[in-house]
Amino acid sequence: MNKIAVVVLAAGNAKRLGRSKQLLPWGNSTLLEHIVKNVLTIDAYKFFVVLGAYSNEIIEKTNLSEATLLINSKWQQGLGSSIASAITEIDNKYSELSAVLLVLADQPFISSVHLNAMIKLHLKEKESIIITKKENYKGVPVLFPKKFFGELMSLSNDEGAKQIVNRNKNCVKEIVSQDNIADIDTFEAYETLHKIFNNLVKNG
Repeated sequence: MNKIAVVVLAAGNAKRLGRSKQLLPWGNSTLLEHIVKNVLTIDAYKFFVVLGAYSNEIIEKTNLSEATLLINSKWQQGLGSSIASAITEIDNKYSELSAVLLVLADQPFISSVHLNAMIKLHLKEKESIIITKKENYKGVPVLFPKKFFGELMSLSNDEGAKQIVNRNKNCVKEIVSQDNIADIDTFEAYETLHKIFNNLVKNG
């Protein structure tokens, strides 16, 4: 059995949006619930959600009972601090884990098919960092084997794990995604992507 943890990064305060991105309506629930529900269907061992800004409101309004919640008290420091706090907690309490798959809470069209393909490649390439590729995009979701946990725990700024990928290019494998990899940074982006989602549901 694989010992892979999935970490949904949902601690940001969505400064450009001006409100909780995680609680935006999506389908019959919220954006965060939609992402988590999708992630829970994949072939992983443990599931975590990192909260920070709006954490009390999110916990109150979102069903996250099937995942382990991690709270990043330093969420203002950016994405890097959320990754570092999550990996530190995981490394301390779940030493049996062999890799971590990082997923953003604002990429609503990333499919379980793509995430499972990343896990499948990890089982063949156990020492490799596995990143998502689409056209000119290279980035998250991204999978790191345990040997990179030390570097992940030392992150602190808003750059996220990109610097670790860039430092270890000889260890990187890419998986081309068929999914729409767009993320939600502004309310306009939300409205556009939500409309696409509603049309897919209607025509599905």
